Amino acid sequence: MEIRDKVVIITGASGGIGQAAALAFGHSGAKVVLVARRSELLQEIASKMNNTLVITADLSKEEDCLGMIEQTISRFQRIDILINNAASIIVSPSESVSREDLLRAFRTNLLGPVTATQAVIPHMLRQGGGHIINIGSPGFMMGIPFYSPYVCSKAAFSAWTRTIQSEWKGSKIRVSEYFPGYIRTDSKPESRLGEVEQDFLMNNNQNFITRMFAKPKNPDDVAKQLVELAINPKILVYTDLSTRIGAFISNISSFRLSIAAQMARTARNKKNLQMFNL
Repeated sequence: MEIRDKVVIITGASGGIGQAAALAFGHSGAKVVLVARRSELLQEIASKMNNTLVITADLSKEEDCLGMIEQTISRFQRIDILINNAASIIVSPSESVSREDLLRAFRTNLLGPVTATQAVIPHMLRQGGGHIINIGSPGFMMGIPFYSPYVCSKAAFSAWTRTIQSEWKGSKIRVSEYFPGYIRTDSKPESRLGEVEQDFLMNNNQNFITRMFAKPKNPDDVAKQLVELAINPKILVYTDLSTRIGAFISNISSFRLSIAAQMARTARNKKNLQMFNL
């Protein structure tokens, strides 16, 4: 697909992967629709590009998801690519995570993309095709400790992505899943443990494999791959070899548990959280 003049919606565009992707698509000549809750940041990003549309929206709300599609159609009369990237990240011990935190994560990380996708499909079919790119997370396969609202909702999101891939294969709608791994970002997650940094799960005493998986990667690298994925749609793309290896190791239960347990011990030590003695 030629990117120039294509209409691309990017949710969660105010930071991290979303911001980097918005700039990358904008510099490739796309008409970018930037969607997030933080309007001032969106306006600042949009000022660096041409022919953009800024939509302030909370993707956990059904009306905002539907409004995002309606406003884009009203402005550009078509939608070529929908990138479902917005995510709620909440840090909490699994033994005390609240029902509301889980529901909030599922509303943003699953129900929001589902609503947006269902709303955009009729327009894509009418215009002759389109491409949906869902930003997943291989973290659910590893079982990343203290991120249960995020990884549980992302597991469900991956299941949704793969279901619609099978239902729509052979149609004019392309569906891609992108696994970015652990990405460096300037926005901190909501935490029930006090403030946490990006190296929350990492220390220098861990083995090399654990440190490799827990080290944040650059969102600009992801943005370049997303542009390439839009040009040449694929079923599943990983950020890099280490992310692919991590997904493979996650299928080996003893390795998966060893790596995740090291992360959990690191986090508990940093936050002085007591282990259960059963």
